[in-house]
Amino acid sequence: MGLGGSHPWLQQAQPHLQRWQAQASSILSPHWARYQPFFEDQTAWVDSQLAQYRPWQLVLVTVLASFVLYSCLSTFASLVSSIQDAGVKATFFRWLKKIPGVQYFVDKELGKYQKKIRDGFKKAAEARLREKAKGDVQIAEQDSLVSGTLYMAGKEHQDLLNEVYASYAHTNPLHTDVFPSLRTLEAEVIAMTASLVGGGASGNPEVCGAMTSGGSESILTAVKASRDYMAEKKGIKHPEMIIAVSAHAAFFKAAEYFKVKLVVVPVGKDHRMSASSVKRAITRNTILVVASSPGFPHGVMDPVEDIAKVTRRYGVCLHSDACLGGFVLPFARKLGHPIPPFDFSVPGVTSMSIDTHKFGMAHKGTSVVLYSSRDIRKHQFTQITEWSGGLYISPGFAGSRSGALIATAWASLVHMGEEGYLRVTQEMLAAAKKFQRGVANIQGLRVVGQPEMCVVAFESTHRSVDIYKVNDLMTQRGWHLNALQFPAAVHICFTARHVNVVDQLLKDLQECTERVRKDPKCVKDGMAPMYGMAAVMPDRRMIGDFLTMYQEELMTVSV
Repeated sequence: MGLGGSHPWLQQAQPHLQRWQAQASSILSPHWARYQPFFEDQTAWVDSQLAQYRPWQLVLVTVLASFVLYSCLSTFASLVSSIQDAGVKATFFRWLKKIPGVQYFVDKELGKYQKKIRDGFKKAAEARLREKAKGDVQIAEQDSLVSGTLYMAGKEHQDLLNEVYASYAHTNPLHTDVFPSLRTLEAEVIAMTASLVGGGASGNPEVCGAMTSGGSESILTAVKASRDYMAEKKGIKHPEMIIAVSAHAAFFKAAEYFKVKLVVVPVGKDHRMSASSVKRAITRNTILVVASSPGFPHGVMDPVEDIAKVTRRYGVCLHSDACLGGFVLPFARKLGHPIPPFDFSVPGVTSMSIDTHKFGMAHKGTSVVLYSSRDIRKHQFTQITEWSGGLYISPGFAGSRSGALIATAWASLVHMGEEGYLRVTQEMLAAAKKFQRGVANIQGLRVVGQPEMCVVAFESTHRSVDIYKVNDLMTQRGWHLNALQFPAAVHICFTARHVNVVDQLLKDLQECTERVRKDPKCVKDGMAPMYGMAAVMPDRRMIGDFLTMYQEELMTVSV
């Protein structure tokens, strides 16, 4: 049926349309009569100017003008988009670098740093050749001067894992028909880990997961699965992910790999991401919000319970990153420490990452990614049906994997047991508390925030004390701590190998701090100059160029 005048509603509307037309004409007609001669004169002038050109010339000029206009509009749109993503200052310096002379200057300065780094690596390589293994950090059976990194507790535990590794050295879970025991070992590692964080029979029985090669892969896998799950559930084609500035670097990597727009929100004075900041950042394209349990820089936990209330309201996935805390926080709670809810016991948490190769005390190269349901986990799988090599299904990024690492992760969890993890957690937390009290008594230093675990960051309280120079002096004494930024700080992650070195750590830290306070120029080399440069560099991409150059040298230096 057409829209002819036979429609009653159209017949009723016609008088109103005619009246509005008459009113518009009465208003516009006097103005048009006033300006009509002007427009006719201008039109006649344009016609006279274009009369000397042939039609094909007019067409060519029109096409070229349209191209120039399109290019200008595209450049302007790119500029606006760049300002929205990176800010005015960063965009200005990015465009400034495109000027040939400026780019030459930047490349020249980077070349100087590259030569310095290369020469330093060359000297280090020569020293290693002369001294062989003496150039590496020497690791004792128990005590460690390295932040994190070494998590295993005791020679007995380490020897057991080495024996298990040797027994499974040639196994590969890709071939389940050849090595069926690996399926059982992996499933039990996942189940044991899930039972610690609100899964299993005493929690949410739907919690499931997979083993990965480490925390970064667990994070990448969770982001990929969440992205595809939300694409299927809500049809989101331009995904966004909300993280705090303190979230692990792997989330930045995941955003880059999987084409997810990263929305980075600031943290409060307590270094935690607030639920209100998450609420302000959520859009219809948000697929995932990330909470740290705890964050790597300062060892503080984001308020997962409050954030989950927001994500549930908007139907958004929530990832609790417990790579560091997964094998500490549950036991700390059992020991009576006030640990806020952070796992699948919180409605709305849809995925978690937990490293077995950190405080789970397994060999390096294992982690667990968990999901609240199989509906999400299935999106981390890759199934290929049209390959001439046959039907193919892979649970994650890797094809072949080390069965030995799966076996040693299982052995670590079984050998430690609840009693072992409780004992070690108690010792690590006591060491961390003792260190915090000691830092409070060092003039010029203070603890950053209120750590809930065994990661403790400290910063300078006086201008005369450059915290990076303090760290350089500590490095000269054999310590290997982690330098932080925004704010400038240093942290140590206490493991089972630090319980006997706290007194020496505090003694060295006090002496190094006092030396820098009395003589701010006492350190000329080390990492302090680089962090100092990074703090004042207006264009963060230049820092990125420097890091790329540094990585290139690491991968090409002769050893």
